[in-house]
Amino acid sequence: MRVPITVLAVVLTAWVWACRSASAGEGNDAGRPAAPSGGTPREAFSIELEMDFPMHKVLLGDSGSPVVTCNGSIYAAWIDDELRTMIAKKSPDGTVATSVVFPRTIEDMYHVGPSIGIDRDGYIHLAGNMHNSPDGLRDFVPVKSAWQYVVSDRPEDISSFTFLGDDPDRSPPGRSITYPFFASDNAGELYLSFRHRVKYGTGWSPGIMAGAVARYDTEGKRWGMLGGTDYVHGEKTLFWTAKPGGGTAYQSFRTRIFFDRRNRMHLVAILLDRGGSYQGTHVAYACSDDGGQTLHRADGSRHESLPITLQNADIVIGPPWVSTPRLYSKAEVGVTPDGLPLVSFIKERDGTYISRWAPHWGWSEPGPWAGLYFVTDPQGIITLPTGGSLRRSFDGGKTWQSYEAQTGRPRVCLVDQRYLAATGRVRFRTLGDGRFRVWTASFDRGAD
Repeated sequence: MRVPITVLAVVLTAWVWACRSASAGEGNDAGRPAAPSGGTPREAFSIELEMDFPMHKVLLGDSGSPVVTCNGSIYAAWIDDELRTMIAKKSPDGTVATSVVFPRTIEDMYHVGPSIGIDRDGYIHLAGNMHNSPDGLRDFVPVKSAWQYVVSDRPEDISSFTFLGDDPDRSPPGRSITYPFFASDNAGELYLSFRHRVKYGTGWSPGIMAGAVARYDTEGKRWGMLGGTDYVHGEKTLFWTAKPGGGTAYQSFRTRIFFDRRNRMHLVAILLDRGGSYQGTHVAYACSDDGGQTLHRADGSRHESLPITLQNADIVIGPPWVSTPRLYSKAEVGVTPDGLPLVSFIKERDGTYISRWAPHWGWSEPGPWAGLYFVTDPQGIITLPTGGSLRRSFDGGKTWQSYEAQTGRPRVCLVDQRYLAATGRVRFRTLGDGRFRVWTASFDRGAD
């Protein structure tokens, strides 16, 4: 039988891309041993409480990037018990300083928690206090701009910030902003994902929301939107759907960004094809080897047209597996020890699942998984917060070891990805008992 050349080209592309992905699991980083085969070993475990502050109940959201580490200092942002948006810095000598960023925060649970990122020059960026901003802002917010966004006046210094949300040159792009999330690649380049509105004048109608990712130009001090304009509204963005099944405007997107050890960017977003509930029907995946300038599916085929939509997306899971109940409005992404993507998601009232991509097979059927919020380090070692423990897997989730830790509610246990990538240690935020806490968990295998 003769195979068409176009089919051979697609197969060859997928094979080459898979080989490049698998190479992400080779080698050593910073002298740390590579993940062993033959199951997950028991490690020497220790945990340290780094910060502990009173918090307001409005902070109970599971989006954002509230903790980041730079040059040995820990930076954390939260909403205190007086509804102030705060930032703290713990220096390498153990001293802790705090500063008020926004003296009053909107009392809007799940949406207004702050996120922080640090650019290559050490300047601290913070965004928060937003839900469909500026449409959802209250009278007490001093500047009703699309972005409630500040940047530190000096590198690695939290004593003073400049508000840039109303600066058209310095502010991130977009309007009606929710769910800001900062991420840094392995070279320190700063990225920001968020939900925004791309159409006005049609009410709360399907297709007016989109999921965006922007990249920061450190030299020019400007944000640039990634994605494209090849859709009906023509405003540059990365994820969009017209919601063909009808309903309200609601989409979560909540785009997650993860960089593997070879600096490949992995992205996942939740799409909803019908209805108005706070859920999703599809999980979409994309990846990039050039900082988001070009986007690919897991098999290596390029997105020639952007934004990514239901029609051209690499769909991890969707109908008919997703019907009723639907998906929770957030997914997570990481990689296996051999560099292939893993995506977790929650089927409401059913449980958490994982799907793995593999060459020749594509995305696997969903399998049961212990929790949504897993992270992977440069060796592909998985750490997964569960109720009262951190679980670890060296073999892509086949075998596990468990370590007792005060993780609080797993859905709000958020990890400092930048620190994990640099050290292999897990620094994370917990919320519970009216306290905002930051912990550092260390794992030592010794001589294998």
